[in-house]
Amino acid sequence: MLREHLRSIRKLLFITYLCLVVLCFQVSIIINALLLDIGYKLSLNDKLLLSSIIIWGLVLWNQKNWSIFRSRSNIEVMKPVTSASFKASAIFLIYLYIIRYPAQYQLQIGIFLIFNLICLNLLQLSINIALQYYRKRGYSYQTVLIVGMGNKAKQFADKILSKAHWGFKTVGFIDICINHDQNLNLRLWSYRDIPGIGTINDLPDIIKIQQVDWVVFALENDKLAQVKNAVVDCQKMGALVVVLADLYPAIYSRIRTDEFFEYPVLCFDTTPPKGARLAIKEIFDRVVAMAGLALASPILILATFAIKFFSKGSILFVQERLGLNGRKFKMYKFRTMVPGADEMKSKLARENEMDGPAFKIENDPRITRIGRLLRKTSIDELPQLFNVIKGDMSLVGPRPPLLSEVKEYDPWQRRRLSIKPGITCLWQINGRNNISFDKWMQLDLEYIDNWSLWLDTKILARTLPAVFSRKGAK
Repeated sequence: MLREHLRSIRKLLFITYLCLVVLCFQVSIIINALLLDIGYKLSLNDKLLLSSIIIWGLVLWNQKNWSIFRSRSNIEVMKPVTSASFKASAIFLIYLYIIRYPAQYQLQIGIFLIFNLICLNLLQLSINIALQYYRKRGYSYQTVLIVGMGNKAKQFADKILSKAHWGFKTVGFIDICINHDQNLNLRLWSYRDIPGIGTINDLPDIIKIQQVDWVVFALENDKLAQVKNAVVDCQKMGALVVVLADLYPAIYSRIRTDEFFEYPVLCFDTTPPKGARLAIKEIFDRVVAMAGLALASPILILATFAIKFFSKGSILFVQERLGLNGRKFKMYKFRTMVPGADEMKSKLARENEMDGPAFKIENDPRITRIGRLLRKTSIDELPQLFNVIKGDMSLVGPRPPLLSEVKEYDPWQRRRLSIKPGITCLWQINGRNNISFDKWMQLDLEYIDNWSLWLDTKILARTLPAVFSRKGAK
């Protein structure tokens, strides 16, 4: 019954949002006419209006969580609608480009897209505020039956009571103990005026005679096996079942539920969630890398001739590095050292100026004269744009390490391999070789934990000044 009710509300909201799209389209026609001082005519038969309804309808209907308001903050309820608006706007603009829509209507389209985004979010926000107001006063609530009477159950009840605007009411606690001698005083037991109303054996009868929207199993981990049959019984009776599973601490990750080979699983994500933003990052990386190669082609040609003319050996230095989750790949750089430089490394180990497994010497005798110039200007890194196009690397991300370095990592340092490596990152713009190895690793983890497209943009914007200043370059 509850699921059918929610589906009906979702359909009603969907129709409301499409009507708002129509309204925003008509308002954009009026505003455009007023700004340009031209006549206007409203129409519901406009092919462009029909296209907008179809596009926004398909995107919104397939957007996750756009119609979920309960237990969500104002910001959380606006995120799905904002995401859907951006997706639909992008598809709509591509459609206009394909049909060669007249340029004189650009202002109207811009007004429509902006006004539509604002109005959809305002409607979403208004609905959530109104629902919170009425739920706080006891309307439109859902009931929760808590299985368990321990600390976890009490803490969960505390959260329900502290979030009255979410619209949940706890009808009682269920004791999993079925020893009658220990449950003689169960009816007299209560926590914050929420009573104990039965044992695990009474659960089916309680669900039959009371309104129970949610059955929450809030038990300590060692007791979950005792309620296996009860969980099955609740599902048979159509109750929504929630098991509070905190089997392992999530210190460095975000927990999400998923299916893995048809098994329900808890996933501990230590990296940014996959989605539209990461897809945009992948596209952006390849587009910018190809553009960068085209713009830097004169420099690449000059560097190629300089390396060949001033030193013996190959033009490119190809080295095996570790990428995403330890994947091995061939990283390209312009050769800046004399042939056989790797064999000389062991003899120079005592002169290493970096702490940790990294190896750096300010006046490395293996570096050629032209190689020193290439390193100072970071031109030697340009061939890594090919790695970005291949998908081995990203423009922004932790620098790809050697296998020998990773073997010496502390366990917490290995997490920097959980995302794709990059050409530049926080390390490059914060002193490079002038900072300690541990600080370097901490900066990479800080980037992973706080990643966003805006952070990538800021790092790229600060990379060129850092290269030109040569701060920390060796």
